[in-house]
Amino acid sequence: MRERHPFGQTILLSGFLMLLLAILIPWWASYSSLQQQATLVERQLAQTSNLEPETTTWAGTSMVDIASDKSSANHKSAWWFGRLGSTQQYTQGDTLRFYRLNTQVASQQWLRISLPLAAASLLIFWALYHRLRKTYLAEHRLLQRIILDPAARKASNLTPTAGAIVNLHQDHDQQLNAIKQQLHAAQEQSFQDSLTMLGNRFAFRRDLALRLNDDNQLASATLMIVRANSLQDINIQHGFQAGDQYLIDIVAIVRKVIQPELDAHGYRISGTDIAVLFKGQCEPLANRLGARLKQELCHYQHIHELSSAGYIGFTQLLSGQKAEQVLTRADLALAQAQSEEPNSWSMLLKQDEVDSMGESQWRQRLQSMLDDNQVLLQVQPAQIYKAGMQGYNEIYTRFPNTSGGIYPASTVFAMLQRLNMSMLFEQKIIEMILQQVQQSPLTGQRWAINLTPASLQQNSFLIWLERILLRDRDITSKLVFELDEQVLQHQLDASKRLLDVIRSAGARYAVSRFGHGYGSFRLLKEVKPDYVKLDGQLVRQLDQDHTSQQFVRMIVDLAQRLGCNVIAEGVETMQQKQLLESMHIDGVQGYLIAKPIDFAQFQALS
Repeated sequence: MRERHPFGQTILLSGFLMLLLAILIPWWASYSSLQQQATLVERQLAQTSNLEPETTTWAGTSMVDIASDKSSANHKSAWWFGRLGSTQQYTQGDTLRFYRLNTQVASQQWLRISLPLAAASLLIFWALYHRLRKTYLAEHRLLQRIILDPAARKASNLTPTAGAIVNLHQDHDQQLNAIKQQLHAAQEQSFQDSLTMLGNRFAFRRDLALRLNDDNQLASATLMIVRANSLQDINIQHGFQAGDQYLIDIVAIVRKVIQPELDAHGYRISGTDIAVLFKGQCEPLANRLGARLKQELCHYQHIHELSSAGYIGFTQLLSGQKAEQVLTRADLALAQAQSEEPNSWSMLLKQDEVDSMGESQWRQRLQSMLDDNQVLLQVQPAQIYKAGMQGYNEIYTRFPNTSGGIYPASTVFAMLQRLNMSMLFEQKIIEMILQQVQQSPLTGQRWAINLTPASLQQNSFLIWLERILLRDRDITSKLVFELDEQVLQHQLDASKRLLDVIRSAGARYAVSRFGHGYGSFRLLKEVKPDYVKLDGQLVRQLDQDHTSQQFVRMIVDLAQRLGCNVIAEGVETMQQKQLLESMHIDGVQGYLIAKPIDFAQFQALS
């Protein structure tokens, strides 16, 4: 863009006027002098009656008297004086006379005065223009410096214009900063959940993408999702206000647990899911935070009398992964936690098979297992010491994949929980076990079936179970249904309904993974199971921990006094087996005794 000087037109106009006046004023003076001469000549002509046609000089002016010949009086005219510079005519009676004024003197006078004045005007104009241009350029550079350099705005010797620009610039900066703050606040508000004051799902997606697109290939992060699964029940039973308070309480618990962690950011990514992004490896974070968070959720569940307060899932983030893969693993970890005891946590690291199979593929594969009975049943027997006690055989389920291997059971149960297919598979497994038990030639044996926590949450499953157990009481009398101690403790009312159905149908039930603390004794009194199965973790520590030995002795003594049979799980060494035998335990189970084998093969060996 061409630079335009604001004073340029004014200076040019002023210079032009000065030059014009320097020319016109002397010209006017000379012109006035000629007018006076013309008046004097006409006065003399009026006083003279007869003039010869010859050149006559009057009052410094030449006049030519031609009778009637104008061409003789025509000389070169001074056009710059207009009419006075050309041949004049004068009528005297019938005589027409012509004369010409002497313009040489007037022209010389005009030039002597106008030329110096014009030169002086030009010099003045040039000096003024040069001075103003210099001032303008200096001010222009100053203004540029003020605009571009914030430090120059603090100078004290600023011109009024520069000061006004500085003030305007400061006002603009203040307005701009205010607008930026408003935009930032609006942006933060648009990325914030109004109820929990955490980031919303848009903020979560943004930050998750930043973590996954980190150029540092060695950087790792962890995603934790807490699912407030009781929200719908609270909304139905107590109203939405109570549901909102429940969510706020869960968020407060999450904030309390993650507070010591550096660079932890929380988000509400759905109605029930609270996500937290951490820096660092998943496994140590999950082990550290999972137990603490579970303890807080269990306490909250006990105070508010809920079936569960929430479930926790952990997964690892690595640079270059896709967000969908990470979320699938996190959701799968949550499903694994929900398939266990209330308020449990689960961790799922990178697994190729999970990453390669989408939700629709899993649904098709699981449905194919159901339709084609592609579920393997394996049996692990227990060694019985108590005289007259029937044999105890625990049945496990295995799920074959398309490549000839076995899917991890935890993965399958997690996907069943996620796809709402748990009850279908539980029914299929129980029906297959009943069929195998009916065909089994073995007598005097009892067959243990593990029930998942999902079965406690569906009344339709209880109705179905009661109907199928009452169909053949001889087969039902050989069944033992195992429920985890932690599940029973946290869902005691629902568990009692299930246990009543089992007992009334003629089957038996066992408490598995028993011995988590002194609360186990209260549970033992509450449910009065037929079998108590000691937790494998407790058994593994038995030969090295005298406190555990004393605790196991107390369990065995109290359980047998209440009429319960005690079986130890996870026996893997001879020292463990001998120590348990010295405690007069009723039976032992583990790899030392027998490994799980196919149901058909177990019948053949027996």
